[in-house]
Amino acid sequence: LAPDVSGTSYVKHTSASGSGGTLFSPGTQADGSQFSGCDVLPQGPFAIHEIQGSGAASPFDGVLVLTTSNVVTAVGPEGFSMQTPAGLEDNTVDTSEGIYVYTNSAPTVAVGDLVVVTGLVREFFDLTEITGNPVIDVVGSMSTPAPVVFDENVPSPDPTAPSCALEFECYEGMLVQITGGTVGASNLRFGSDPVAEVTVTAAGERPFREPGVEFPGLGIPSIATWDGNPEIFELDPDKLGLSNQVIPAGSRFDATGIIGFEFGDYELWPSSLTVVPAAIPSSVRDRQRAELTVGSLNMFRLFDDVNDPGEPRSDGATRNDTVVSSTEYDRRRAKFVNYIVNVLKAPDVLAVQEVEKLGVLEDLAADMAAVDVNYTAYVEEGNDIGTIEVGFLVRDTMAVDAITQLNKDEILDFDGSLLHDRPPLLLEGRSINEGADYPIAVMVVHNRSLNRIDDPNDGDRVRAKRLAQAESIAQEINDLQTANPDVRLVVLGDFNAFEFSDGYVDAVGVISGSFDPEASLLPGTDYVDLDLLNHIYSLPENERYSFVFRGSAQALDHALASMTLDMSFRGLEFGRGNADAAVGQIYDDSTSLRSSDHDGLVLFISKDVDGDGVNDDADVCPSTSIPEATTRELGENRFALTDDDFEFDSASPNGMGPGRSYTTVDTAGCSCAQIVAAEGLGNGHSNFGCSIGVMDTWVRKVGE
Repeated sequence: LAPDVSGTSYVKHTSASGSGGTLFSPGTQADGSQFSGCDVLPQGPFAIHEIQGSGAASPFDGVLVLTTSNVVTAVGPEGFSMQTPAGLEDNTVDTSEGIYVYTNSAPTVAVGDLVVVTGLVREFFDLTEITGNPVIDVVGSMSTPAPVVFDENVPSPDPTAPSCALEFECYEGMLVQITGGTVGASNLRFGSDPVAEVTVTAAGERPFREPGVEFPGLGIPSIATWDGNPEIFELDPDKLGLSNQVIPAGSRFDATGIIGFEFGDYELWPSSLTVVPAAIPSSVRDRQRAELTVGSLNMFRLFDDVNDPGEPRSDGATRNDTVVSSTEYDRRRAKFVNYIVNVLKAPDVLAVQEVEKLGVLEDLAADMAAVDVNYTAYVEEGNDIGTIEVGFLVRDTMAVDAITQLNKDEILDFDGSLLHDRPPLLLEGRSINEGADYPIAVMVVHNRSLNRIDDPNDGDRVRAKRLAQAESIAQEINDLQTANPDVRLVVLGDFNAFEFSDGYVDAVGVISGSFDPEASLLPGTDYVDLDLLNHIYSLPENERYSFVFRGSAQALDHALASMTLDMSFRGLEFGRGNADAAVGQIYDDSTSLRSSDHDGLVLFISKDVDGDGVNDDADVCPSTSIPEATTRELGENRFALTDDDFEFDSASPNGMGPGRSYTTVDTAGCSCAQIVAAEGLGNGHSNFGCSIGVMDTWVRKVGE
């Protein structure tokens, strides 16, 4: 007889196969029941840290093992986790003290049970587990070990200083606890599961993309290395039986559970979970009087239900259209109406990217008109093989003077291909509401993505194209500003680049004219004489994002503006509710959430910098102060701005009105003090206000 295994006997016999091997048939347990868990003698007993080993895979993979006296730490619908009791650990950081036991049905154990397990060790898609219809005996009970505390330092955020040789692997199967963790990316969608895992970190702040080439970098001292945020992992609530829920990015959570591995990622499988969800959607602020708003929105491949690929490209390549169902097309337009009106507050100019064609944008404009927001659509067909274009939605608060597509046929020197898949589009127009016309130029861009930028075969071409596109746009910007130094210019869209160098190319820096040539593998040429300002730097660091990639927040969408707009700049805001929303919410037309995968942005521009009620282009007197502080005592039939409105005040003789009224619009934005200074008048007007004669003369003068 083989040794007893928790009261079980095994009978030795010779293999019937004639292979010479030795098998052990089922025997009778001490309680008289039949043992049917295995037909070969298990090896062991082994401690869990021996089974786990210090490498990525168990040294016992494929071996039937026995492990004794381990405590159950978490129980799920198809298995449980057990861990070495406190005091019996090997005190080696590189080996895990926990392991998952797969039972394929609800296990008959409870947290705190002390168990003996016999089963087959398998690397199930790289998760070390005990499986193969394991035999489980409960032999007692005890307190569970103290959980490993995950925080801002564990797992380590530094790839050069991990907390163990194989970060996360050394915690696989172990009980962990997180307090004040942060959700970096909302729920994924897998097949029929619309609410799958979320991406998290145990730290109190969400992870961001940072400057440089992802670890291990290029080894060039002047080029930064980004650590890649190795502290990111996933949270999968339903693995141990909790209900999945929609959890927006930016949410905070507390959890206790075990570390598992699934679909190529380490995950926390919680046995308890508390979430404080982030509040989305979150709209931009309302515009103030005399503000012009310019926005941008990547529309995430907005296609219609008609196969219409457009004309072949100039190089003869065929464009391939995507066709969606009518239901999907209607749903996506409805979500965009909701998002544009209620989250972006219907900007005067909305630059769009990834829209199929003019007809699609015209359909959206018609939907907007149904809610009393009147837009005109502008799209020019470009070169994109997948038929995604850039364009504009322009409100009836604007007059459009010209729409110009730039450099559609420009060639990439690297290989002779077309440079711009989505050629930049320039709008020149005027804001025509609230006072005098206010000219402005808006350029929309959608540059080549970062995909394959570090590919050993294609990386050189990708990097060359990204730089050449940026330099082409920079030259157009310089030409515009050279031709008209007073041009009010906004360049915005999906730059597919960060506000800093990615280590290979600083595309945004080249376009704005402000970059460090030593910070990039391809430094580029500075073509912009009058640098543009990237207004994302006006935001707090934790708000500088428009997109989430692999759990890291990053800014791909930017709004650059000329120095001529610096004094008029009143803020940049992102309309939240796309990047932070669950992927599956794109299918829900009852909400604006996840209308796209990018958050849109809005740039606020004051047409009345000094706040005197007169747009800058009609303002004769800049820097007007209201109320005036120079008048000593307002006289009868004398006028000055003594309170904070735009109407001139006067002392009425004998309770009778002066028979005159004036506003700052009448005086072209000038106060009495400014009129006195301009006309060289005496102290009487300064001390007691401007007379009717002075006011009438000035109004006629500025009205000529």
